[in-house]
This record gives sequence, C-alpha cells and structure tokens, in this order.
Amino acid sequence: MITSIISIAIATAVLWIAYRVLFINSNRLTFNRAFLIVALGFSLILPAVGMYIGRSTPQIVSYRESLFQGIMLDEVVITAEGVTISKPMENTADNEGAAPAVAGNKISFDIRGIMRLIWLIGAIGATLVFLFKLGRIVNIIIRSPKKKMQGFTAVFTGKEHGPYSFFNYAFFTDEDVSPEIVRHEKSHIEHHHSADIIFVELMMILQWFNPFIYLYKRELQSLHEYMADHDVVATGVDKKNYMMLILQQCTAVDFSGMSNNFSLILTKKRIKMITQNKKAKGVVIKALLTLPVFALLLFANCKSNGQNNVANESRTTIKIGEESYVTFADPMEINLDGENYTLDINSVKKEKTFKLGDHKLFAKNNHDERNSYTVTVDGKPFDLKYLVSMIFDEAAAEADGDEVCMSAEKYPEFPGGTTALFDFINKNVKYPRSARDKGIEGRVFVQFVVEKDGSLSSFTVLRGVSDELDAEAIRVLKAMPKWKPGMNDGKPVRVQFTIPFNFKLSDDGNTMTALSGTNWEGRGIGVMDGVTYDMFMTMSFYQDNDGLFVMKLVAEQNGEKAVVFKDVALDFKYTFDGKSTGSIQPKNPDGSDLGEAQPPYGFVVKEKSIVVNFYDFKDDCGIEEITFVKK
Repeated sequence: MITSIISIAIATAVLWIAYRVLFINSNRLTFNRAFLIVALGFSLILPAVGMYIGRSTPQIVSYRESLFQGIMLDEVVITAEGVTISKPMENTADNEGAAPAVAGNKISFDIRGIMRLIWLIGAIGATLVFLFKLGRIVNIIIRSPKKKMQGFTAVFTGKEHGPYSFFNYAFFTDEDVSPEIVRHEKSHIEHHHSADIIFVELMMILQWFNPFIYLYKRELQSLHEYMADHDVVATGVDKKNYMMLILQQCTAVDFSGMSNNFSLILTKKRIKMITQNKKAKGVVIKALLTLPVFALLLFANCKSNGQNNVANESRTTIKIGEESYVTFADPMEINLDGENYTLDINSVKKEKTFKLGDHKLFAKNNHDERNSYTVTVDGKPFDLKYLVSMIFDEAAAEADGDEVCMSAEKYPEFPGGTTALFDFINKNVKYPRSARDKGIEGRVFVQFVVEKDGSLSSFTVLRGVSDELDAEAIRVLKAMPKWKPGMNDGKPVRVQFTIPFNFKLSDDGNTMTALSGTNWEGRGIGVMDGVTYDMFMTMSFYQDNDGLFVMKLVAEQNGEKAVVFKDVALDFKYTFDGKSTGSIQPKNPDGSDLGEAQPPYGFVVKEKSIVVNFYDFKDDCGIEEITFVKK
C-alpha cells in the first residue's frame, strides 16, 4: 500500500516536471488540460499496471525488511569543529540481557507501519475537508433560488461573491449578470471542468502529502479560466471591454474551493492569454518527447513495485500441526520419490487435490488471518522434508540460522558499552574537507549487521547525502573492533542496526541563516499617471532560504481610494552575505522558479531596517524601494 502511494507520488512529480519544461508556456489549452489529466490517471494506475506486468516475470521475489526497520542507534552529529552525540534515551527495558551499547539507544520500529498510520490520518482529514466543501455547495444549491437557463441551472445566492460554476450549476449573486460572465460560466459547464476538479480532489485525498498534486489542481484551474476566456472572446465581444470586466472581478472570492471561479488566477496572465492569438508550434514533437518519460516510469515500476507486490501476494503459509507454520514464496517445489513437482497453492480457493505422480496432495484454504493452508500428502500431514526449494530473490533469506534479526534476547555490545562506542566514533570520524568547502551537509543513514563472531558486515547506505559523506560514515564503521555478538536462546545471532550520521556545518553568523525566523513590515508610496499608490508589505524570512511577501496596494485619485489588491502572497528565495547585502528571487504563484527572465531584488541591511529595491514596481506604480522595520 505505502509502496504504491509513493510510486504514485513519484510519477506525478516526474510528469509535472515534464509538463513544466515542455508545455507550461504553450497556449494549446485543450492539449495541456488533457496531458495533466492523463498524467494523473497514468500515475494512479501505474502500481496496478506494474503488478500485472510483473506477474509475467520468471522469478518471484520475496519482500525484504522495511527501510530503517530494526535497531536504531542514537544520531551522531558531526560538525566542522568536532563531533557531538545526541543524548541517549532513558533505558526503560527490564531485560538484563540488553547490552550497554544499545541500552536506551535502540528503537525497534516498523517505518512502514508508522507511514501507513500517518497517511491514514492525513487521508481521513482530507476526506473530511472534501466532504465539507462538497456539502457547502450542495447546501447553497438547495437553499438558493434557481432558474433554468439554456444548458445549465443558474443559482442566485444573494451574497457578494464572484461568479463560479459546479457541474451543471452556475452561481451568481443575483440576476443582474453581464452576458459575458454568463457565457464564461457556461463554458466551464460545457467543457465539464468540474469533473477535472473532482478528480484532482480525490487524488488529493490519496496524495494529501504530495505538493505536486496541489500544483496540478492550480494549473488545471488556470487552464479552465483560459479556455473559458477564449470561448467568450470567440463570440465576438470586445477584448478590451472583456479585459476590463476581468479586472473588475479580480477581488471576487470562491465560496467552495472546488468550483471554477471567474477570477481564480492572476489577472495579468489571463489578459496575456486573451491577447495571444498565435498557436504554439512543435506541440506534437514535445508530446513525443514525453513518451520516454512514461515508458521509464512504467519500466521502473514493473521492475520494482510490480515484482515486490507479486512477491507479497504470492507468500503462502502452510499449517503444520496445531501451532506450527511455515511461510514460503508460492509456487514452491517439493520432491516425492525423487521427482520434483511445482505446486501453485494460491490457486486453491476452498480445497483442491493435486496428483503428483502416484501421490495425492490435498490442500485446504483455511481463510484465516494468516492466509494459511492445511496440506496433507496421501492423507498424512505435510512433512517439511518434502520441501526442496523456495523461490526467492537472490538476496533474500539466508540459510537456516543465518537470518538477520531485528531484535535479540541479548543485544550486541560494543567493547566498553555505549560511552566507548561514541568515544570511538568521536575520535575517528572527520568532516571531509571537500564536502565542507562545498557547503554539503545532511544525514547519512547506514545499516550494518553485527555477525555471530562480533564482526561488522553488510554496510548499506539507506539514505545518503554525497559520496564524500557516505564514504566517511562507512569508513568509521569498518574501522570498529569486533562487538560482543547478540544472543537468542544462548546461541549467537546476526543482528541488524541502523545509525544516522548528521554532518552539520556550524552557523558562524555570517550566512543567510542570520535572517532566518525574522519578520519585517514596510510601506512605500509612489505616483504614476496622476494616481497615488500606497503599498503595504510584510516580509518573512524562513529556513532553507525561503521567504514570503504579503502585499496590499491602495490607489487614490481625486480624493477617492480603491483597494487594487489585498493579502496577495508571493514566495521567494533569498541569499544574504551575513553583513549588509543580499538578494531576493521571487517565485511563480505555483512555487516554481521564474528563471533568468526575472532578475532578483537587491536589499541592504542597515542598523534597524532592510531596504529592498523593487525595480519592477517603479514602472507599475512609481514605487522603487521600500524600507522595512522589524516586527
């Protein structure tokens, strides 16, 4: 389940990037809309298609242990100046056999189970939000006066809001509506735009954690507006008058968040689309370029998810006696009188008899929580001696007694215990100079196995950062002396551990983090064409170079004031030399980078203020710079 959800998330992200690169500036509206819907649909069915194709593969693979499952040691923090160890948790175990090396440091957990729980909580919340928004629209339809019009039903809410539509309903404040607006909403209805929104809303329930899903929704709503605008202009209305009508509607509010709203997107881009008549060329070639992307996603999914899901479905449990069970990958091979037979137990729905040479094998599906089967050979309980081989992935389970344990009665112990373990790491680990010079930092998760003789083996980077940091983490582990091995039933066992190395560069106050977490407010006044503009702004600097502007613009002419826009948010990335100067790079409304076409805003940090140079505001409203003070 979780694997499939992650596969869908990866596919939607990859296809969104392809769309952004190839089609974002195209005015082939119908094609763009179709591509986004196909991309979402393809991503949704990808795990199922992968599983179906995976059934044709000759080898049935077994499920490996989940990522990070097992014993997690405390995080090691490596700075440029030295090493610090996170404080160990209190040891609450009463197990006297627990070794000092992991006492209070082990966290045995199933990461997939935690992920499933988190996803389920989010999906329930997203479902409730969806039902609330849907119920809100239904309530408006039921309670408001309605009027049958040509091709749709008009709903008059009696409340001040922008016109919007939902399936065969168009919502207006009252009957005093311009024909252009009516035609606009009718276009949404004729093109069935609400079906797109409902589909995306349902995908948002499944993928509530995936930021790309929200980008799909925003882009589809934008395309809907462009298409509706195009239909209105095609009726022969004056473009200038229609553009003025859009400007008048720009502060309208969509009641539901699920409908097609007349003024949902940035007015400036809608006007640009209206005036852009020439069709973009090369769309067929660009579409063909996406085919390798679809093929690659399908191939990757079949090779990974498809086979894993088949393996998971094909694992069969045979009941031996009253309480004994053996689990294997189906089909299995058994040997009777020197002859090998392949047995497809999963084909048994209720009960079935297999004729194997001169023998009869009877299998009964128990339909219990274990998905187990009771098997007899010639009327006698199935004997494990009949089991010759189990079809697994090459790197699957080891031979009897060699399997890796996720826990143990007595855990492996580093010589000298926990303190000695981290003292060893502290003395031996180094922050690679090349990574430090490049400013590379992050967590490296390394998995390893303490063997029966106490040696360390099977070093695997579960999640890496860079070649330098990954190699340093493994180097330190390989340099360790032998541990005291773990024990189960008085016998040594192989035990698996995971340890996170957090390579972290120190903040010296001379970096962009000096502004992180601060909030500022400013005001600028400008004059353009006889109109005075008053801009109110707040500016917030977040971690990871991110920031946010929130703006309000008021225009005044002949003593009359009007709010041009209010509470408009603009994300940005910023850099700062830690002393006095920096730059702010605004982002597109969907969060993507504007690119080289949009130079950054420069800013200067003074004693108690920040002065930002808004070069593009000068041409629009006469405001060249705004001084911000700390809130």
